[in-house]
Amino acid sequence: MVLLLGPLSAQAGDLLIRVEGNQSTAPLYLGLVNADQKNWEPLLREQQGSGEQLIVKNVPPGRFSLQLYQDSNGNGRLDLSPRGIPLEPVGFSANPTLLKGKPAPKNAQFEHGEDDTLLDIRLHQPRGRVQKD
Repeated sequence: MVLLLGPLSAQAGDLLIRVEGNQSTAPLYLGLVNADQKNWEPLLREQQGSGEQLIVKNVPPGRFSLQLYQDSNGNGRLDLSPRGIPLEPVGFSANPTLLKGKPAPKNAQFEHGEDDTLLDIRLHQPRGRVQKD
């Protein structure tokens, strides 16, 4: 006989992220937050990677928002204009418009269940900036 102690928890699936528009070999930074947060801090998960596919392992079910940016100048953060417009390639879950600057997490939310979730995120290239490799 096997006894289970404690409550049964929901399974945690992976987030499978396909990056569209990656035109550089500069590192990609990914930040995952609860969709109910007012801003992008604090991060639940932070990850660095490269290429056209990223995987975030063992994410419990819930409503989340994901930010992905390419650190073109190597300073480890997303550079923004004084008006909040991203100055480096950036993308968000749900692919919201960036006309008014960086969106709030609620505008980039997605639902993640117990199974794996596939997200297609388009990197928006900043206007008038030259990429550095």
